Amino acid sequence: MNFFENLKMALSSIAANKMRAILTMLGIIIGICSVITITMLGDTISKGVMNALSASGMNTIDCYVTIKDYDEDKTYHRTSDDFISLDQLNTLFDMYPGQYTLKQDMTLSDGTILNSYNETIHFTSKGVFDGYFDYNKFQLISGRFPSFRDSREMKYAALVSDIFVKQYFRDTIDPIGQTITLNLEKGSAQEFTIVGVYRYQEFKHGRFEPGTKEIDKVTPIYVPYTVASKLKNEPEISFSYVELLWNPQYDNLVLEKQLRDYFDKEYETNKDFKVEVFNYAAEMKIFSIIIKVITFIITAIGAISLIVGGVGVMNIMLVSVTERTREIGIRKALGATSLTIKNQFVTEAIIICLIGGLLGIMFGFINGKIIEAIVHAVLNSNPEYKDVLGNVSVAPSFPAIIVSLIFSTLTGVFFGLYPAGKAAKMNPIDALRYD
Repeated sequence: MNFFENLKMALSSIAANKMRAILTMLGIIIGICSVITITMLGDTISKGVMNALSASGMNTIDCYVTIKDYDEDKTYHRTSDDFISLDQLNTLFDMYPGQYTLKQDMTLSDGTILNSYNETIHFTSKGVFDGYFDYNKFQLISGRFPSFRDSREMKYAALVSDIFVKQYFRDTIDPIGQTITLNLEKGSAQEFTIVGVYRYQEFKHGRFEPGTKEIDKVTPIYVPYTVASKLKNEPEISFSYVELLWNPQYDNLVLEKQLRDYFDKEYETNKDFKVEVFNYAAEMKIFSIIIKVITFIITAIGAISLIVGGVGVMNIMLVSVTERTREIGIRKALGATSLTIKNQFVTEAIIICLIGGLLGIMFGFINGKIIEAIVHAVLNSNPEYKDVLGNVSVAPSFPAIIVSLIFSTLTGVFFGLYPAGKAAKMNPIDALRYD
């Protein structure tokens, strides 16, 4: 008897006992569905956590000044020469163009400005380097962000909010390139040229009191770090630590080594201090591995139900063998070999498990769509979560589907062999006498 005849007989037997077949498949369906669902949940959680960690600064490398060889009997005093200077950073960026951006920021001052309607607009101001905008995921509406070159060349460039534009210009003219005079509380009035407009997001930049009038909303204005430092009478710029954002086009481990080598060379003559480099991306890999291990363990626990389902298949196949004893005897009397009988029952067990596996995958897909709908509903109702977690998609893992199908097939083979072997060993005379 060939495979197709075995397949036809298996389907006929399943069709003749639909309810029993469905109940038999139930364990396999639940097992496969559990594996697919848990795998999807693990992947979704992993993506969400990785996105959240990335948004929290996992794409940064911290460089901080620390003691070389600590001696508890020695007193250490750091001077300006021991800090990381802006000149050192300028040299670093010239050596490796496009690989790093600097995140540092400093509060400048609160202030006021009068618009053409003689209305007073309040603002806060901050000095920043270009990496600050990437790190905080600013949404640029028009123009550009103040650049590192603006800081180098001490350009009085300003990035203002869309709210400030409405307050000052009333949407009558294009703000890019316009000059504004900011009256700083700490310092005299200063002229700045608007180079960009960003979208103000309350959950990110600060919430306003309910009922605050448009003209009374206070939003930050961002200027180059060096300009802010000059206006605060702090011309010497140096840092005990710096946060560098690395370009994802490069290998962060290579960039980490570059930084170590660069600062080791810069501080080789410093007797007491050195620069330590800490790469958050390496820590992020550890989180990823932990999540994958947890997902694997939970998936393995879910797969236990497949074994339970397999035992159910074996039990039903033993019942089927008993019920069809006379059929087996007739077939053997007509010349069917033991191998033919064995293949028939193994095929039937495989078909039951395979159909159960396919149904389990289908229900797993449905669970995935439900999970995805819930995730999107939560993210859409909480923009701050969406901004941090990003666009998290829920999709079944293709390897998990393949493994599930193979596993369900092997379950049919494994748990079908014993009943099939029992059927194959029957003596045709005894089988024909069976009532």
